[in-house]
Amino acid sequence: MTPAFVITGFLGSGKTTLLVNAAKTHFRGRRVAVIVNELGDVGVDGKVLENAYSKVTELPEGCICCTLHAEFEKAIREIRELYDPEVILVETSGSSEPFPVMLSLQSLGCSIEAVICVVDTKNFPAYKEDPTARYQIGGSNVVVLNKVDLVGEKEIEDVERQVREVWERNRLRNLFTGEEVFREVRFYRSVYGRIPEEVFTGAYTLKDLKDIGEQHRDHIRSFSQRVVYLEEPLTYEDLNNILNSLPEGVVRAKGIVRLEGFREPVLVNYTFGLVDVGQEVPGYGGRSFLVLIGARDHTKISLDLS
Repeated sequence: MTPAFVITGFLGSGKTTLLVNAAKTHFRGRRVAVIVNELGDVGVDGKVLENAYSKVTELPEGCICCTLHAEFEKAIREIRELYDPEVILVETSGSSEPFPVMLSLQSLGCSIEAVICVVDTKNFPAYKEDPTARYQIGGSNVVVLNKVDLVGEKEIEDVERQVREVWERNRLRNLFTGEEVFREVRFYRSVYGRIPEEVFTGAYTLKDLKDIGEQHRDHIRSFSQRVVYLEEPLTYEDLNNILNSLPEGVVRAKGIVRLEGFREPVLVNYTFGLVDVGQEVPGYGGRSFLVLIGARDHTKISLDLS
């Protein structure tokens, strides 16, 4: 399991700036693989990223989600084999949709930490009717209103309202069940692509999670979190109820949990309303647990297991 973030957004919205800032600020000291999907003759983004990290994979002209789908998966496999990254950051082109990229990452054993859509707050009215832009917003569970320094408060509020409406109309749904893929969307405001720590905290590898469970560590990184241990196996319904009733301040919940009917403990990954449960963890000998990540005050993070 490799944590992965997908960064999408319309052309010129500021995706690469956000990507570089996130890598430098929130993943310092960690092995980060950056994958950039270039569209047309725009090589400058790759050069910027290459200066920040030793390995950048620039995919040829085209779209990850269609003509470059196979090449994208090949690039992910090669990077994982050669560099064993702790985090993967994928920037899609401004003319592609994020959902197929997300599916490819999941099929390769990556955990989706967030699908982040960057919105150009100043120019959003000019492209809000574009179908790709609408699907980029609907296919995300984190929206960053970028360039808010260029407009007034009233305009920011108006853009947020419009983006919420677009998200509601175009949000992803399971074709078989009709259920929403993302249960919520979170908004952040940004200047020069700088967003808070909570968006990126909790991007644990499988080894990280095993260490938490087996070494009983209650705090791993700087952002506030609390480890809750589960003494008895849960039913899938019990786990789903817990995830649906997390306190408001919790933005992520991750862990390794024993479920009734499963031979091995399973990975649990809840990030900004996206629930992923089921990948088994053979040989794990620690207790079942969930790491709740959110409010900076630990006293605000709690879980009623009664």
